[in-house]
Amino acid sequence: MSSPDLSSLARGVARALRPLLPPLARTVLLGVGSELRRDDYAGSYAARLLTEQAGLSAARLPFLAIEGGTAPENLVGVIRSFRPDAVIVLDAAGMSLAPGSCAILSPDDITGATFSTHMLPLPVTLSYIEQTCGCRTAYIGIQPVSVAQGIGMDPRVKTGTESLVQELTAVMSQPAETIAGRNGNRINPAETSDRLKSQYNEQHI
Repeated sequence: MSSPDLSSLARGVARALRPLLPPLARTVLLGVGSELRRDDYAGSYAARLLTEQAGLSAARLPFLAIEGGTAPENLVGVIRSFRPDAVIVLDAAGMSLAPGSCAILSPDDITGATFSTHMLPLPVTLSYIEQTCGCRTAYIGIQPVSVAQGIGMDPRVKTGTESLVQELTAVMSQPAETIAGRNGNRINPAETSDRLKSQYNEQHI
């Protein structure tokens, strides 16, 4: 079995988010996960990397990256005060993909894929953010290897997370294209996560 192209998967996810990221949109990227549970740290690691993107911050002022840990609901006040147009959540999620792969998930997918390291179910947190902030949301899952207690991410998950950050930075640094595929306040994952999973399965089964 050949290794998946993590950069291509990340690029597809980032491009699918363009409807959420028009020029000058106020955007929050909320990373979720514990540094003490190995790959569960992927979302928070992504947020940490995004805060270090000096070029992105200079080119796109209305941008905020937050490390949400295991209780992102505690940061709703901070998010609300930023007055975001869009909130994108990044988190480790079991999706039966290769380690480090990423995909946009629907609320139903989130319920089945996320882990008990979070204080509140993420669909509840997302709905609360939407209602409180009046913004659109999207959820990006990153496939872990292990979320057991311990320090250090699997190299494949680390690489996949870094690829995702690189592609998100590229998309947010240039004008958005108009892309169909919306569902209420959330990006419709039907043409994104399912398509990416299908492509991966066709190439690697």
